[in-house]
Amino acid sequence: MLFLSLVAVPLLKKDPDPSSAQRGFVNLARRFRRLVWIALSLLVITGAILLPAHVDISSSLSEWPAALIIKLSLVVLLIVVSVLHDKIIGPKVRTLKNSPTSELVVAEKILIRLSPLIGRLTMLLGLAILLAAVFLVRI
Repeated sequence: MLFLSLVAVPLLKKDPDPSSAQRGFVNLARRFRRLVWIALSLLVITGAILLPAHVDISSSLSEWPAALIIKLSLVVLLIVVSVLHDKIIGPKVRTLKNSPTSELVVAEKILIRLSPLIGRLTMLLGLAILLAAVFLVRI
């Protein structure tokens, strides 16, 4: 996430041909997508295995540490946003970008503009999960 946002995007913005830069970014993101989903799956699996070390799973959620509940909520939100971005919004935006701008309705233009922000939201969610994990370890 950090690589795409902090390295790839600034590099590709220097490309004089915006459509070439966009194709380059999409190709790079597609290559990383599988790795991202594998890493996210491993984190969810290991988190589920380690969960009993932090809480009594049979106890009420209200007894769980707030940092853990926040972290789990952020993980669920990250998965939902990632699925929406990869499976619904991303393909829709790619299709819309191939359409003439004059044929797009306002909502479609907004979706095109918001799509990169959704990608950055996943990065922020990942960092927030990391921060929640730090707080969880300190408890």
